[in-house]
Amino acid sequence: MVHKNGKYRKKVLDYWENDNVESMYDKILLNLEICEISRKIPKDSKILDAGCGEGEGTLAYSSIEGSLIHAADFSETRLKKLSKRLAGKNNVELKKVDFLGKIDLDFDYDVIISQRFMINLMSWDLQKKVIIELMRRIKPQGRFVMLEGSEKGVQELNELRSFFGLDPIDVKWHNKFFNDEKLIYFMGKHGFEIIEHNGFGIYFLLTRGLRPYFDKDLYWDCEFNKIAAKQKLWNHLKLDDARFSRLKLWVFKNSNITGV
Repeated sequence: MVHKNGKYRKKVLDYWENDNVESMYDKILLNLEICEISRKIPKDSKILDAGCGEGEGTLAYSSIEGSLIHAADFSETRLKKLSKRLAGKNNVELKKVDFLGKIDLDFDYDVIISQRFMINLMSWDLQKKVIIELMRRIKPQGRFVMLEGSEKGVQELNELRSFFGLDPIDVKWHNKFFNDEKLIYFMGKHGFEIIEHNGFGIYFLLTRGLRPYFDKDLYWDCEFNKIAAKQKLWNHLKLDDARFSRLKLWVFKNSNITGV
């Protein structure tokens, strides 16, 4: 969560060191993320949770059978929150890491998770630099699980909102979302095959696309959003789960026999 410009770097660091800032205020959406990521992690995996933040996901992934987790973040504030949340879990090791500096991490992870982490790196060049460093640390046939922002999803959702006279939802000042095609091409060029690509399109369509037109009193933990998150409803609607989704899940497999 840094930038090559020193002044800007400090601004982003200060933002994440603020104890009152949460990485995701929509806890229903956060739970959808965690459940989807959890399904991609085999049992007995050695996991790096890169940019783990306050660790709501880390806690869930630590309950996967046989998991061993290194939870890494640059922020003391985030790691302190995570330490309290873990409450004695003995299969999670916390690591303070600046991913644009010296990365003191292992080279034998079965799974690396990036859950809304790399969108905070603020440029495609910096994102590529960190992605390559993380690729080098994944075992052959291991998985790189990325739950990150999608430029395409933002555009699709804002186009839908425009039909209802709603303003676009901007990407936050400290975020750089991914170009879907460019990301998949870059990963493939480095030997990482895309094995899954989906999102939470129906949830975004209903909660960010339709509900704001009918209800101006918006809050995250409401009955409408709870219903919008139900898999049974998604199955009934049978819509593309990636379309309209500002956040998408990309799962890549390391097809390299040796390192990147």
